Amino acid sequence: MRVLAAGLLTVLVAAGWVLWDTANAARRDAQTTATLVSDAIAARPSFEGLAFGGVAPTPVFRDWQQFPAWSLIAPGICVELGPRDQPIQRRCGPYLAAATPPDWFVWLADRVGLVPVPVAVPVRTRYVSDAYVTAIADPGVIVTRAWARTGDLMRVAVGMAIGGALLTGLLMVRLLAPFGLLLRGIERLQRGDFTARLPHLRVAEFDRLSGALNETAAVLQEAQAVRAELTRRLFSVQENERRALARELHDEFGQCLAATRAMAAAIAQSGESTAQDGARIAEISGQMMDSLRAELARLRPPDLDDLGLRPALERMVADWRARMPAVRFELRFAGPIDAVPDDLALSLYRIAQECVTNAIRHGSPTHIALHIEVGDDITLTATDDGSPRHDGAINSGYGLLGIRERVDALGGSFELAPAEDGMRAVTRLPL
Repeated sequence: MRVLAAGLLTVLVAAGWVLWDTANAARRDAQTTATLVSDAIAARPSFEGLAFGGVAPTPVFRDWQQFPAWSLIAPGICVELGPRDQPIQRRCGPYLAAATPPDWFVWLADRVGLVPVPVAVPVRTRYVSDAYVTAIADPGVIVTRAWARTGDLMRVAVGMAIGGALLTGLLMVRLLAPFGLLLRGIERLQRGDFTARLPHLRVAEFDRLSGALNETAAVLQEAQAVRAELTRRLFSVQENERRALARELHDEFGQCLAATRAMAAAIAQSGESTAQDGARIAEISGQMMDSLRAELARLRPPDLDDLGLRPALERMVADWRARMPAVRFELRFAGPIDAVPDDLALSLYRIAQECVTNAIRHGSPTHIALHIEVGDDITLTATDDGSPRHDGAINSGYGLLGIRERVDALGGSFELAPAEDGMRAVTRLPL
């Protein structure tokens, strides 16, 4: 469009130049015609009568048909002979008929002064006194001539401008087409997709940009792979530490609590004065044992290693039902859930555990649903009705950070967004 606008502006400038040149040519023709006719009359007095059709030297025009107007009078110019205020005779030069210009062009020609003023030249001869040859440009002929020249120019120039704009547009589209590929490559990098590569481009500058983006994507992909591997190792070490800690707590601290509880029960049954204190010790030991079991389950779910993912999640949901009787918990499975590898099973358990904890901690839900679907990949969907949360804390917190790190390390995706009545978390992990 800019090229077309520039072309049309050039057409307008060219049309203005044509109008100026036409007006200038009309002024020259009028001056030349007046001078030629005046000089011819002054040089040959008999020519005045003969040239204008007479049979003898006479100061008047008589026979207009025999006057060789083409040799003295320019086309579109009329000649008057006589005093300035009362010319005796008038004769116009020949011109070719042309199409009548439109009214707006006639108005424009009148505004810009296209038709020159008459040119009067005195005739110096003894046969004529106080006579002038006045050359007058015919407005109709001059305007028609200008319209013919301008119309031809504008038709050709406008056609060339439109054609040039189209060709330039097609050329620019072809040359700038690689910008779309480069932009899509940058957008993929922004989304964290470092696997795509741009092809080789014909234009050398664009090809260098493409190569630079490919190198950047390769470096980022390598860094992402290293980070994911480090994260997987970190979580593996963390789970091993949790397993070892749970084993130590169970073997050492659990046995000590069991022994303490047994000794307190024996004291309580002895009938001594310390029986009441023994009963109290036994009660406290029982509470400590329950807390220990809860912490052991949080550190390492016992059912996950022995029975698998489904029983571990069912046990977790059952514990939450016991602790939160006012909340309705729903757990659904689809697909071969038992075929999930152990490392993915542990990650799914941790993600589900954190989603339920997050829903209860940040809202007041009456219904929490967990849905795990196993197909080409694994999809874990957690929804609650604890009212949507639109504040900035929706994606913050160590729990959600841990979920994202686990998911990124496994090459999956995690989305958390407000739903109709609460929140909806969707986790996808590749098998």
